[in-house]
Amino acid sequence: MRKLTRTLFILPLLLFFPFLVTAQSEIDTDKLDLFFSELESNNRFMGSVAIMEGEDVIYSRAYGIADSDENQAETSSIYKIGSITKTYTAVMIFQLIEAGELSLDTTLDAFYPEISNADEITIKHLLGHRSGLVNFTALPDYLEYHTQDRSRSEMLNKFQQLGTNFEPGTSQEYTNTGYVLLGYILEELTGKSYDQLLQENIAEPLGLENTYYGGSRAENSRETDSFNYRNQLWQSAQKTNMEIPHGAGAVVSTAEETAAFFVGLMNEDLLSESSIEEMATFQGAMGQGLIRFPFNDKEAIGHNGGIDGFQSSAAVFPEEGITFAILANGVNYAFNDILIGLLSIMFDEDYEIPDFSEKESINLPENQLRTYTGEYESANIQFEIRLFIRDGNLMAEATGQTPFPLTIIDEQTMIYEPAGLELNFDPKEGEFYNGFTLEQSGMQFPFTRKE
Repeated sequence: MRKLTRTLFILPLLLFFPFLVTAQSEIDTDKLDLFFSELESNNRFMGSVAIMEGEDVIYSRAYGIADSDENQAETSSIYKIGSITKTYTAVMIFQLIEAGELSLDTTLDAFYPEISNADEITIKHLLGHRSGLVNFTALPDYLEYHTQDRSRSEMLNKFQQLGTNFEPGTSQEYTNTGYVLLGYILEELTGKSYDQLLQENIAEPLGLENTYYGGSRAENSRETDSFNYRNQLWQSAQKTNMEIPHGAGAVVSTAEETAAFFVGLMNEDLLSESSIEEMATFQGAMGQGLIRFPFNDKEAIGHNGGIDGFQSSAAVFPEEGITFAILANGVNYAFNDILIGLLSIMFDEDYEIPDFSEKESINLPENQLRTYTGEYESANIQFEIRLFIRDGNLMAEATGQTPFPLTIIDEQTMIYEPAGLELNFDPKEGEFYNGFTLEQSGMQFPFTRKE
């Protein structure tokens, strides 16, 4: 899950409310087109966007290229939706619960007794990220095998070796491991493949023709590749073997069909009202296969995703009767800021389309760059930021993240445009700068040099 900042962030509690269709002011589609066209023409975004009012698609556009052959993306283009898959998995688990084949209290040892704490981890724990299972995709070795073939027995052995971080039900920690296991359980109980279940239980009832398990339809010409922006070019990203994320992140779809899925879910086309209420019962940040976030005075229910170079978000605003889905196969801008722009225009909030004209930068000699180097900490954020020099460039590295280069605007201002970051340094006292204020999406966090 990708947390959203500024006006978009995760709150600890949500009361379920039914999907109501109320009057909605006309969406300024011209401004939406201008916003996404500006992003596209400045190499900030490629992907597809859909908005539904009730059950009607009122906006659907595609931007950028779809594949390495540089074919133009279309609204029928198919994207990996990443962790939005978890909502589909959760729906199918609840369908088995409604059929009496499973319960929220069923423990994992009924299927995989070799997993740590399997006799205490329940289906409900797995759905709500309260199992304590270590998140296998967060470990460094994941990037060594995520594109390769791995058998189910190999993955189960890995999960067994990783163990747990806490006792089931005592805390909450996002983990893809739990949803891979839920996907396996779906197949174990039914004797059917995940894709077959997806088609029979979700795609066919909702009339979704381009929603399926990634890799199950060989050489589908509408499937997109994903890209990272490096050296002033869109470059193809690696392709995850979809058997590895399985029920945690293997579904592909179009933006329109992703939006239609959430509409169908909230309209009780897939589950009973009581099951939807259970999914939308939140402990901490997450429900069971759903997350929620507010936008100003409104609240949405949905999920976010990210896999390879793909990023995605889809959610229903129940009280407004509005649903959106944005599926990106190339992002060179803070995705959170793209969401803020989309929703601001969608709800007719004051919003100024960003100016993407390049800011003039300067170069500083290495002896001057050294005055910024060091480790900085903040009382407002748990991670630290290290500034260091690499190949004559000033680099920044947040705890546990990949280093990135800073662009120097002047001696006290540095930016990293892809993430919408700006560092404003305090006046220098002595040999080194002693602190800076990090700005992102309208929020400010002061950092001070560690002793």
